[in-house]
Amino acid sequence: MKPAFKWTLIGFLLTAAPSLLAAEMIRREPIHFAKGATGASVKGTLKGAQTVDYLLKAKAGQSMTVDFKPSNASAYFNVLPPGSETALFVGSTSGNHFVGELLAGGQYTVRVYLMRSAARRNETAKYSLDLAIAGANTTAGAATTPATGGGGFDRKLELNGIRFHVSSRNDGSQNTLRIAPNGLEIDNAPIVRTIDGTVTGAEVADINADRSPELYVYVTSAGSGSYGTLVAYSANRRKSLSEIYLPSVAEDAKLGKGYMGHDEFAVVESTFVQRFPVYREGDSNGKPTGGTRQIQYRLKQGEAGWLLKMDRVVEY
Repeated sequence: MKPAFKWTLIGFLLTAAPSLLAAEMIRREPIHFAKGATGASVKGTLKGAQTVDYLLKAKAGQSMTVDFKPSNASAYFNVLPPGSETALFVGSTSGNHFVGELLAGGQYTVRVYLMRSAARRNETAKYSLDLAIAGANTTAGAATTPATGGGGFDRKLELNGIRFHVSSRNDGSQNTLRIAPNGLEIDNAPIVRTIDGTVTGAEVADINADRSPELYVYVTSAGSGSYGTLVAYSANRRKSLSEIYLPSVAEDAKLGKGYMGHDEFAVVESTFVQRFPVYREGDSNGKPTGGTRQIQYRLKQGEAGWLLKMDRVVEY
């Protein structure tokens, strides 16, 4: 499981993504790896509302890595799963690096675009894109081993004038997560805590629309289960941080039925979403057959902090 990807929630095509009305401006380019290679690099240029879709094939159980280096800070990429226009990774909220295990086989799309504001100004962006596919029976057009060990995490996020610097060395099965806030009125002391796994993603959002942002950090455990956990904090009235609690799926008899990890997390508009494959009895770790369970949460004030309260469950 890796930072958020493979989402099917209706409406997850955020305003950062290119408009479907501009579909005629999308250029499609198939990616083919050289014989014996597991990756490829491409360079390109965007102007205005132009969009480029890079198409590559992968098998279920493989993993994909994408590294994006644009000359314009308003240029991003999304990753779309086979047969869907709903992004499983949105660069404008998650950064210029993606690594993730792929649950479905088929043709994936890496979509490169300019944010709408930059597109309206007819800005230009040059970029390089490194694509890789790895895993069992790697073929041209499929990705890289999930970052469950090695490869430090270091990201700076900002919303409504509050900044967060999230970092972890990610050099073992247990790591130290450091969160350094800035811009809070009372307490900007760094938070340092031990985590079981590696940091695979982080997002800043304001899903309860109170002008005090929240920070969501995604952690993936080592091992084949890739169990996901959430470390999250809310800026209380922009003064100090309080922890956000996410109930454990495994401890819920109904929600936990068929649960064996491989969690994915993402902020989707005004909700927090957790998604994972459902396993039937006899399923192997890499081949769940019970579909997907997706849980939507709303952020609520609790007695001793904040709670992500279940709002809706979708199975498909």
